[in-house]
Amino acid sequence: AEGLQNVSKVVEIVFSYIHLIQSDNYGIQEWIHNESATVAACQFRFLSKRNPMDYALSLASTMQLYPPNHVLSGPYQFYKYDPELIAEFLKYFTPENMLMQVTSKMFEGMTSCKEHWYGTEYNIDELSAELCMQWSNATVDSNIAAGLALPERNDMIASDFTLFKDMAENMPKNEPRLLLDNDGCRLWFKPDNVFDMPKVNIMVLLRMDSCSSPKKNVLALLYTQILQEVTNDFTYLASMASLHSNVSHSSRGLELSVSGYNHKAHILLKRLVKAMAELPSSLDTSLWDRVKDKVSKQYENFQFAQPYQHAMYAADVCCEQTIKWKIEDKQKALDSIDMEDLLVFAKQALSEFYLESLVHGNLSPKDAKEVVAVIVDEFKPTPPQSLPQQLVSKFPQNIVDAFPEPNPKNTNSCLVVLYQLGPMELRVNAILALFHHLLQEPAFHELRTQEQLGYIVHTSVKTNGNDVKSLLCLIQSDAYDPVYLESRLDAFMGRLSEKLLNMSTEEFQQNIQAVCQTLREKDKNLFEETLKYWNVITNQTYLFQRLSNIADHVEKISKEEVLQFFEKEIVENEGKKLSVQVFSSQHLDKMVKSERNLPPEYFPVPAIPNLGDYKIME
Repeated sequence: AEGLQNVSKVVEIVFSYIHLIQSDNYGIQEWIHNESATVAACQFRFLSKRNPMDYALSLASTMQLYPPNHVLSGPYQFYKYDPELIAEFLKYFTPENMLMQVTSKMFEGMTSCKEHWYGTEYNIDELSAELCMQWSNATVDSNIAAGLALPERNDMIASDFTLFKDMAENMPKNEPRLLLDNDGCRLWFKPDNVFDMPKVNIMVLLRMDSCSSPKKNVLALLYTQILQEVTNDFTYLASMASLHSNVSHSSRGLELSVSGYNHKAHILLKRLVKAMAELPSSLDTSLWDRVKDKVSKQYENFQFAQPYQHAMYAADVCCEQTIKWKIEDKQKALDSIDMEDLLVFAKQALSEFYLESLVHGNLSPKDAKEVVAVIVDEFKPTPPQSLPQQLVSKFPQNIVDAFPEPNPKNTNSCLVVLYQLGPMELRVNAILALFHHLLQEPAFHELRTQEQLGYIVHTSVKTNGNDVKSLLCLIQSDAYDPVYLESRLDAFMGRLSEKLLNMSTEEFQQNIQAVCQTLREKDKNLFEETLKYWNVITNQTYLFQRLSNIADHVEKISKEEVLQFFEKEIVENEGKKLSVQVFSSQHLDKMVKSERNLPPEYFPVPAIPNLGDYKIME
């Protein structure tokens, strides 16, 4: 409602900036064109590979806009600087030439037109001459637009694209190496010896207690949201130079990432770290109130998410009871938190953490150490005495978590079933990967296409904690209740054994080849490769070649082994599954009583493996 009351002021601010661009003293600047042209040329020159289907679709679109000789480069290139043409174009940015759309539920019952295809109700009104005059005379000198100015020259635009090829030749191409390993820090390093790009990905995890209670979980979220607000100015400039950063929180602590051209990546990292250190002095009551309200709305809006999202979240809460919390618990914690709590959290969080990092790309080992030094020298952290363990509940029997769909207007119900399998060796993991591949297509075909149980039918292998595996089956339906959906899922599982038994040797081998091909698929770009390493670093398994090793095992699996796995882990394990049932209002009469009183029994947390073989000898 507050935003709706200030629509006119928002438009006035926009026209104030447009008039600034149109002005003779400040407006059309060649250096701005040159900066944009430099960044665009670099983007095209060092364009990363992407999904072939997505790329083909994008090219089909650009063919409608550019001549044949510019189909590939057109979206990335700036051509001749033409201030007269720009000025001519800007003449059309007037209130009289503007179509303004304002959407709000406040207009319900106040409209007279209806859109033909979707029945959307709307009105079309002329802008008053008084408003147009007000916006036409808007300037940055007015109180409402005070502070608006053209961006500063961007000091984060890369100009040095030299590749460190000599150093990269002596490093493995499929895993990083351990450059630092001490009581407070672990630094993994891998040069880019695959894609030969002048880019770097810097991944940092500050391991700390950010999740052992709803309050700490909410404080960590508030901290990252406030940090995003106070860093917007320079992170926007960085993004214009194809440098990107992110700060988020997880059950393991705070995560930072910086990616882009290596030449200026250190500048962005230093500014980000400085902003973290200075956050207490940057925080005022206005910013605090705004961010707290934003987080509160995020929690409130979760009730309007899809039922399958509610079911998946509930499954995680059941599985990870010591680090995942109900939304209601988070909302209560948020209500009790004040600005002083956040300041205390920030001080403790940045003084007591264990730093785990990965530097991957076009940097030298010396440069990689300097990256870590930026963080360590700023915060001088002490290692925490203890960290929350990634504990996963062990199901002693069938667990049913049934609850009404939070959004009463959503007519969909949802079922999520987790067949809990636990930690497993690589060979068993390989059998699971193959079994899921064999399950995926018939589950979709029978449950969705033939039985038409619901629009969403999904299966996957799920990991909780660091290494606890489950087979996940999900069905969302507006026609059937979760109890009936589970009965149909059970019937399908009962028929699956015969389907596998009757599968020909040739078809079985074709499925093996398909799984191996997926597991051995090459990374399309540097960031995909980085994420592969980062996932096994954060979960502390450090199995950098895990996927290829699983593929090696898959090649040797027999059909008998798959059948034995199915009988032992799914059929005989029937009494150890989690069933999350979300009932829409139309199915509430079918809702069963929840049976989710889990005893405090957890899977053992695996020990960190010996990392000596990964260390670089200096």
